[in-house]
Parts: sequence; structure tokens; C-alpha cells
Amino acid sequence: MSEIYDYYLSKAEQYSDIELSQNKRELLDKVLVNHINKVDDFCPHQKDLTNLPQHSTLIKVNFTLKKPYTSKDDREFYIIKDGKVVENPLVRDKFTGLPIVRPSTWKGHLRFAAEYVEEDAAKRKEIIRRLFGAETNEESSLKGRLYFFPTFFKDTPKDKFEEKNKSEDESDVAKDVITPLDRETKTPARGPIHLEVIKPDAKGEFYLLYMPYPRGEDFDLREIQEDLAFLAEALRLMFYTYGFSAKKTSGFGVINKLGEDDIEVYPEDRKKYFSGLYMVDISDGVCVRDEEGGGEDVLL
Repeated sequence: MSEIYDYYLSKAEQYSDIELSQNKRELLDKVLVNHINKVDDFCPHQKDLTNLPQHSTLIKVNFTLKKPYTSKDDREFYIIKDGKVVENPLVRDKFTGLPIVRPSTWKGHLRFAAEYVEEDAAKRKEIIRRLFGAETNEESSLKGRLYFFPTFFKDTPKDKFEEKNKSEDESDVAKDVITPLDRETKTPARGPIHLEVIKPDAKGEFYLLYMPYPRGEDFDLREIQEDLAFLAEALRLMFYTYGFSAKKTSGFGVINKLGEDDIEVYPEDRKKYFSGLYMVDISDGVCVRDEEGGGEDVLL
């Protein structure tokens, strides 16, 4: 990325802001072309488990968005090749230029969903602390047992569309507009907000690694069973009910129903814990577990 930084500085005094932003975008597109097929290097694979502690578990979910996904980048806007301004852009990986769900974003949304898992309050707090670690306001520096990885979405550079005579529909990125409503009157509170979003039906890959460490002095193997069962329910709530996107109160960031083949778990005998992710019936905005006594969650 030093190439981009040096280029940016060398041109800073020669161009207007718009021209400079366009040139920066062109350079990022070249970086994207060079690295677009290397995103798998950021994610773990089954073979990696051989180097991890005993009882480690790797979960991979191949999902399809049901509603748009958006995220809040540090920039308020950026300028694309034709001089148009894109407001509220998606967070992008600085190495590949691709739209990304950061590991910290996954962790935050999954922890939020975990607070709504049906469980005794004290037990729920205990398991959440084991999985996610100590909260920021705690003196303890306890690390959690979950390790998160980035999710990348497609965004083909404009010059590649022209070379291959393809349409921009092959990119997962689109523009959207939402109008905030007053909570009491349900009338527009202010003008429309333009957003860059990942389109519904875009596909992504979610990776999560569970390692049952650190262990306390009173560690019991039953903790692993509790952790995995609790984790599966938290994932179900995040994917189908609460979403993992900014603007989730507008229904953003939920996914279509998963099939059994969409979920990979290693070691494979641990997949039984995650059957609730695909043994669900989603209809009319309601997510109901197939097994008896599963309860229901209203989708946004």
C-alpha cells in the first residue's frame, strides 16, 4: 500500500481534490485486480486445525443476503472515476479494495445477539464471558474463545467491466436511499440519506474459530458442549433476526434460509450443534425452529 501513499503525496500539489480522488480510485482498482483472487488467504481452512489445540472447532457459513448490507466507513464520501460523489460509502479492505465485514463487526453483532439467547441470566452471562472475553469496562484482560475473520464481497473495477463487456450488475455493490422517520409521528424526520450498500442476493462466507482456551481451574469438558450449543443459537438470532449490518432496525443484514450444505463444521461430528441454523422454517417474516419447543423470533 506504500505505492498508493507515495503516489497520493506526489500528486497532491498538482491536482484538484476531484482529480486526485479519481486517480487514487484508479490505482486502488489496479491493486484490486492483482489481489482479488487472494482473499482466501485471510481465512482459516480445515487443514489448519491440525496445528490448533484439542477440541478447537471451525465453522464456515456460505450465506446469501436477504436484505441489503451497509457499514459505516470513516469517510463521509468518495469520488469515483466519472466524478460522481458516493455518500456514506461501505467499509473497504485497504489491501484489496473490496467491501468487507470486519472481524470486529462480526464480533459486535454476534455478542449483541447472544444477549437474547434464552438461558438463565447468570448462565448466559457466564457463557458470553467465556466466548467473547471480558468487557472493555472490566479490569480483567480475559480473552474470549471465539476468533473472527473478515468477509469479502465482490466489486469488480470499472475498467474490468469495459474490458470484458460486462455489466455492473456483476458487482455486489449498489446505491440505496432511505428516509428516516420520526418515531412518534412516522413522518419523515429529515431528508433522504444516500447509502452505498451490498445488494440482496449477494453471497458471502462467514468463518468462526472456537478454541476452548483460556481454561479456568474448574474447567469441565461439558463447557465445550454448552459453548457450542449457545453459539449456534446466537448465530441463528444474528443471521435471521437481528442482522449484522448498520441500519439493522430497518431490516438490513439478515440472510436467506441456509441449507445443510451451506454450513461446514470441522471436526464434522460437531455439525450436530449447528443444525438449528438450517432446520428452520422462514415464512411471513417469522423464524421458527423445526424441533419441538424451539420458540420463534420475529424477523425485522
